[in-house]
Amino acid sequence: MSLCRIFLAACLAVGVALVARSGFVVSSVPGDEDVAKFSKLFTGVKGNDQHSAYDADVARAFYNLANEFYEYGWGDSFHFGFRRKNEPHHIAIRNSQNFVAQQLRVGDMDKVLDIGCGIGGPMRGVVIASGANVSGRTINPYQIKRGREINSKLSPWMQARCHFSLQDYLNVQGLPESHYDAAFYMESSLHCENRAQTFSEAFRLLKPGGRLVAMEYVTLEGWSPENPEHQELMRQHLHGNGAARTPSIEEDLQMVRAAGFEIEEHFDYMALGDDIYGEENWPWWADLQPHMPDLRRLLLPAHPYVRWLQPKVLGFFAKLGLMPENVPMTAEVMNEGADGLSGLGKVNAITPQYFIGAVKPAK
Repeated sequence: MSLCRIFLAACLAVGVALVARSGFVVSSVPGDEDVAKFSKLFTGVKGNDQHSAYDADVARAFYNLANEFYEYGWGDSFHFGFRRKNEPHHIAIRNSQNFVAQQLRVGDMDKVLDIGCGIGGPMRGVVIASGANVSGRTINPYQIKRGREINSKLSPWMQARCHFSLQDYLNVQGLPESHYDAAFYMESSLHCENRAQTFSEAFRLLKPGGRLVAMEYVTLEGWSPENPEHQELMRQHLHGNGAARTPSIEEDLQMVRAAGFEIEEHFDYMALGDDIYGEENWPWWADLQPHMPDLRRLLLPAHPYVRWLQPKVLGFFAKLGLMPENVPMTAEVMNEGADGLSGLGKVNAITPQYFIGAVKPAK
């Protein structure tokens, strides 16, 4: 059998597997979230425009739609990373999480906030690397439920250090002020336009001298706001990832400063891949762009030849009445986000992990 036929068979197998997960294990998205209603929030958004809804409401709705697709296609850590070409996807995830743990500068049972924690993948990575006691905050109840299901299978040592609570990171309620040793954002602030608002909440909760590590979505020098192709890619990214307007590097740094932090260091962490691995680097956006299959590095469910097929396969099963039409429609939105974001990454117009290391002044 030729390589092409083998690959097509694999695509079909993955599509059927997704159907099994989405159609029979999960018969609808959490909370019966309506993808058409979600998409209306982005009506009129062109290029790097801001939608008109409250950011936390958009994030809550988005993760009801996206969580199952993300977990199936990407794993339990909804963020990017870089790795060598011949290494598997989980190495990229581990590289980023180990870097965050190192930059937090915390030790065993130090109190850390994971702000916008998803289902807890980065939390668990930071705990493994540092032993810190990490409290994850998310706006989405389903993510807390799913994260606790995963954590329930961990060792007692891990369970004692991994925690979840439902919070709007733009308006945190009921947590002690000046209490935490460190806080981090792992690509999570992309869901709010005024990031100074969430950074101010983190500032309030940190001890004097507490450290902030933010892995930030920002535009880069390759971004050309007047370029129609860039405008369309950005529109796809914002809609398909439930994102707010993406700031420039300087705009983002200013929002950190406006919250009261002193910035100690900042750089594009994703650019380190080329420095470290040279020609062997597999960049953060590459898994989502078309390329010849290489089973050593292939993240099959995320590969365009597979995920582009998914809405058609899911749509067929929806027509048979085996799943709601909402599911294949959601797959289309997920593809839009993946195509837009990775397309921007390919032309160096955006990074998902611009590292900012900052501190709350001691006095």
